[in-house]
Amino acid sequence: MEDALKKPGSIYLGLTALVVLLHFWLNPFYPEAWEVGAIWDVLAVFMAVGAVAALTHGWVHKKRLAADAPTMTQLWVHAAFYAAVVLSVLFFWNWFDNLAQGAEGQSQTHINFWIVINTLYIVLSGTLCYHLWRE
Repeated sequence: MEDALKKPGSIYLGLTALVVLLHFWLNPFYPEAWEVGAIWDVLAVFMAVGAVAALTHGWVHKKRLAADAPTMTQLWVHAAFYAAVVLSVLFFWNWFDNLAQGAEGQSQTHINFWIVINTLYIVLSGTLCYHLWRE
């Protein structure tokens, strides 16, 4: 069953990473045409699924890692898992704050965390997309 999810999961992660990247780069150019915050609110739902997928994939790979695996493989698997943990903690903390604040909006501190979260999401999802596709 897990093998059947690799290609669709790879496509999902790759597309969400690409859309987040493009919106992240280009949103300063269209604030009058579209409600940028509303677009981020929709993207956050897709990012939540991607963050959980990255965390789950990292956990499974970490548990399946052989004790005699090459050192570089062990480093990459652990780094990917802990990057997914950091992404998940920061994303859900900030997203829940955003949902709780409603129309009042988030504080500038929370808004600044989105820069880190979006960047980490793009890198982690893009990398995971590549690895899932190759498996």
